[in-house]
Amino acid sequence: MTLAPPLSLVVGAWVVHRSTEKLGRVVAQGDGTGPQTVQVEWNHDRRREWIDIHKLRCGFRLRMHVQDVPRSRVRRSLGEGVVVETRILGGREQVLVEFPWRGERLWLPWENLRQVNAVKHRFLIPQPGQTGDAEAFRLRNLAHALEMWNENTGSLSHLDIDPLPHQIHLVHHILASGNLNWLIADDVGLGKTIEVGMLLAALRQRGQFRRILLVTPAGLTRQWQDELRIKFGMDEFQIHGRDFEIHDPGHWKLHDCVIGSIDRLKMVDHRESLLQAEPWDLIVFDEAHRLSRRQWGSKLEAAERYKLAGALRHRTDSLLLLSATPHQGMQDKFQALLELLRPEWRREITALQLNPEILREMIIRNHKADVTDSEGNFIFKGKTTSAVRVPVAKDAKEFDRQLGDYIRRGYAASERLGRKGNAIGFVMTIYRKLAASSAAAIHQALGRRMERLRLEQVVHTALPSDEEPDERYLGEWEETFEASDKEFFEGEIALLEELIQAAETLLRNDLKLKAFIDELLATVLAEDGKRKVVVFTEYRATQAYIANTLERHFGPGAAELLHGSLSTDERREAISRFEDAAQFLVSTEAGGEGINLHRRCHVMVNYDLPWNPMRLVQRIGRLYRYGQQHRVIVFNIHSPQTLDGKIMDHMYTRILQVVQDMSVLGREFNEKLADDILGELADLLDVESILEEAADATEPRTLDRLEEALARARGAVEKQRELFQHVRGFDPDELRYELRITSAHVETFAAGMLTQLGAEVRKSHGELLWEVRLPESLLNDLPGTRPRWRVTPDRVWATNRRDVEALDMSSPLMRLLLQRARSYDFGGQVAALEGMEGSAVLTAILRWQNEQGRRMRQEFFAARVLDDGTVEENADAFSRWLLSPASGGTMLPEGETAKTWLKAARNAAELRLGRLSNKDLHPESRQWLSGGWLTPTSGTD
Repeated sequence: MTLAPPLSLVVGAWVVHRSTEKLGRVVAQGDGTGPQTVQVEWNHDRRREWIDIHKLRCGFRLRMHVQDVPRSRVRRSLGEGVVVETRILGGREQVLVEFPWRGERLWLPWENLRQVNAVKHRFLIPQPGQTGDAEAFRLRNLAHALEMWNENTGSLSHLDIDPLPHQIHLVHHILASGNLNWLIADDVGLGKTIEVGMLLAALRQRGQFRRILLVTPAGLTRQWQDELRIKFGMDEFQIHGRDFEIHDPGHWKLHDCVIGSIDRLKMVDHRESLLQAEPWDLIVFDEAHRLSRRQWGSKLEAAERYKLAGALRHRTDSLLLLSATPHQGMQDKFQALLELLRPEWRREITALQLNPEILREMIIRNHKADVTDSEGNFIFKGKTTSAVRVPVAKDAKEFDRQLGDYIRRGYAASERLGRKGNAIGFVMTIYRKLAASSAAAIHQALGRRMERLRLEQVVHTALPSDEEPDERYLGEWEETFEASDKEFFEGEIALLEELIQAAETLLRNDLKLKAFIDELLATVLAEDGKRKVVVFTEYRATQAYIANTLERHFGPGAAELLHGSLSTDERREAISRFEDAAQFLVSTEAGGEGINLHRRCHVMVNYDLPWNPMRLVQRIGRLYRYGQQHRVIVFNIHSPQTLDGKIMDHMYTRILQVVQDMSVLGREFNEKLADDILGELADLLDVESILEEAADATEPRTLDRLEEALARARGAVEKQRELFQHVRGFDPDELRYELRITSAHVETFAAGMLTQLGAEVRKSHGELLWEVRLPESLLNDLPGTRPRWRVTPDRVWATNRRDVEALDMSSPLMRLLLQRARSYDFGGQVAALEGMEGSAVLTAILRWQNEQGRRMRQEFFAARVLDDGTVEENADAFSRWLLSPASGGTMLPEGETAKTWLKAARNAAELRLGRLSNKDLHPESRQWLSGGWLTPTSGTD
């Protein structure tokens, strides 16, 4: 076959003379004014000659290391690879190149390839007088180490907090396992949303983040969207039914990142449409304990939610379930969840009690009692909870009696109307909650009801049948709910007039407000008059009432407000003003989730107690968290002398008693264990349904039902804790043999690269703010053309500063620095180094794949060869060495010495490839990154 001549040849291409079969390498190109010629250095005698490219053909040999050189200036190089085969097709010669970093093999035209020296070759045969660039070596390895660590943990991506060790380890373990089918069962308040966000960030860097479906309770869809957008910069997630609708199943392909309400998606039309969508890379079910399948003898009865999950299981290889309380005292329901995760293990799951150890392969659970910071210090400093019981005056008792009469008549009207009366019953329940919150809240609600009846405004509002309101703002939604513009029952207007007048009397002598201002705050501020206090309430009317009172007593600007009507930026600004100048922050449940208030405050007042005890746990979690430097002090205000007040007082008292009873280890009360158990109990207790029936029930019956619910919850917690002794938890030794990477490595890499590339950097604000002026050589590779950047290596510091970018792994500037440091032309493949004991250090990327050849994991590997020939894997000494600018050494190996070092490092890499393999992970490849010859300095380690 006649071979077509090459179109052009790049410098570094290997060629063969068509007539003489001489082998050579292109070392220069012609000036383009005459025939196409190149200068070739012949391999046999090192003689150079100019020759017409038509007389040359492909000279690349198997296992040669090559680099793709694109002909287009706007096309990026594919990088470096290894020649594995050659062919002739259509008269043209092509080379099959394996690109380890990309995990693929590509047939390429040979004339666009140039040979590059492999790390192995350069390490074994160092050139005399060429000891390499030590700083380029350091930065090259840092770039790869940072990318691999982020790919395995997501912890260096855009995030407005510093992840905790348990979160990093959890994500790392899931990704290292080779499959994504896990139940995350962390204790309440340990940041399951953060862990999912980190996991998604890691999958994005791996190139496995394309089609993601998050299925949540209806009231949590917006919260998930907000958390992913604000904390991780993932603004591509859209809510089904809110941000988009699907009328044609084929349109699902337009939406790759979806958040959906489980109760919407379980509907037949939505479910059938969803099941026709393309498969998903990952499906996440939040609050997974709501997926219910019960077993009655040999019969299985699955709820619609479970059927949805079961159907979706066939549309993904990766299913993630989230629940702090997956067992709930029901073994059959728990096993049904495990079958969703691992359908192929159904037989083993059925016999779970005989072999509970298999839970280690399916469930990860972290406990608050075990959580530490990066230095190993326990995070939670403890908390003290005090009940502030407010006496009820005679007029308050009378109002409570009148309101009770009104509410009972309302419930009766609701019951007579059947389903049509549901909205009336709902309003009555809201009024009970408002009355327990504050005199201002119930007064405003009754006044608004009276105004509506008198003006005869026609407003058609009903209970939502499909979508629920955002759970964070449920109280704010409740207090504006109106069921009808007609009387609920005959004589309602007359009763309302009496109630409104009685409420006005309460406002003039509000003992609860006086107790809060004159007694509680006076005590709290006695030691420190500038101490900051967070006050929580469910309702906007109560919030305004408290804030106005605080500003009358402490001056204008003393109180900041946080509620659901504020935008993200407005909420951030309110928190900033509270941390700076204001003394009080009065918040609705909008501050109960996703917002951290612990930096400047450790005192909390719950002006009202939510019917759902889980909300109280979430409120406390805003202060009782990582970074809190003080013991948290919590005050709960309520009036136990009303009917609802008695029940609420009994409920919270009994919950604390049960928690204390369950938190005794040996003979000692364990405060950390108590926090874990409180979260579990609160998550399991369905108190709201009991309290909703309390208006018609006698007080003893209601208290009996609370006791029954507590007993069930306690039993479920005990069963779950017994079973969860076998699940996987936080193991600080799990990462012992991986290279230790921290945010300090990110900072030193960025600083070193900016210096290396000629950027000007001016640091201020304690070196937190970097004002960077970039050289022209970098501008074309960045979005926009701005030469000046304001960045910070501290992402937490960047949170409230709009004009400063966090220099994390999601930053365009950081991505460019990483790209430059990894490139072949940057250098650093070999170097003589100072600052470490030993003989040599070699680094590599180790890779694993699944049984179908799909890459599942890769990690950075550093082998330090000691003077006695032994090898330290990913030693802390190397991690520390990476933190400071490198100094070049002078030592080069002699004879066979370098081969001995390389063999030792290769054996260590092979052992690690085998040690980390399992039934889901199989060794794929090893790619050498760099090799350094060590010139030790005394005392460096």
